[in-house]
Amino acid sequence: MLGDLKESVKDFSESVKSAVTEKEVSEEDLDPVLETFRLRLMRNNVSLEVAEEIENTLRDELVGSEVKRRGIESEVKETLSRRLDELMDDSFDLQEELARAQEPPVVFLIGFNGSGKTTTAAKLCSHLDREAVLGAGDTFRAASIEQLQEHGENLDTEVITHEYESDPAAVAYDTVEHAENEGKTAIVDTAGRSHSDTNLMDELEKMVDVNDPDVTFLVVDALAGNDVLEQAEAYEGMFDAIIVTKMDVDEKGGAVVSLSHRSGKPVAFLGTGQKYGDLEEFDREEFIRSILED
Repeated sequence: MLGDLKESVKDFSESVKSAVTEKEVSEEDLDPVLETFRLRLMRNNVSLEVAEEIENTLRDELVGSEVKRRGIESEVKETLSRRLDELMDDSFDLQEELARAQEPPVVFLIGFNGSGKTTTAAKLCSHLDREAVLGAGDTFRAASIEQLQEHGENLDTEVITHEYESDPAAVAYDTVEHAENEGKTAIVDTAGRSHSDTNLMDELEKMVDVNDPDVTFLVVDALAGNDVLEQAEAYEGMFDAIIVTKMDVDEKGGAVVSLSHRSGKPVAFLGTGQKYGDLEEFDREEFIRSILED
């Protein structure tokens, strides 16, 4: 995980060290190395605007500084660490949000096709410290209901379903009602859709209006690269936090660096495998360490 991004940071640090020919770091020494680093960040799915912000921060911090060559790598990593810490947001706490919610707490998962919403719904069910009921709100995709039912059987969790092509807002309503009667949390899966699917987007807005979820997660696939930024824009104003799936097979990692900055919303969880326990709360300090460690 993150191998390509880690390698880019390591190569940049070594290149800066090689480029510094005097006691004071000069812009002439640094600019070619910074340009290469910016391009490598972008190849690792860091957005252009974020890559440029990182580049400018490094230039501002390093040019004119008096750093011994053997200390330049440490200076680079400290500067990168500070900037990445400012760019990423891990402030979302699901347990606290649900504790503040009126009964029953209601969680929606939204996102494009193939982002992993259904599996993530099951992982969230396993993650919570309270019982939940799952709602099969994707009445559009073939086998989506059966997939969620299988997860429900594995987790010994009830799944509320209607027929395919039925009103998903009604599925969500019944899920919320059942959760209220049972004293549980409602976790509702929804159909994958893009902003160009006008009917499906209208359908999603209806689901939200009817059921008023306490927490809505945008679920994105790390392997989609910078497309996740467009997805965040497509759902602007409709979600509270982000879950990034398939991080275990993503060697780039730049999408996580850019998502909070572009959307203004925190990253809450990372999907790191196929098992129900493979859902990690996003910790930006740990994420930064994993990028900068040797």
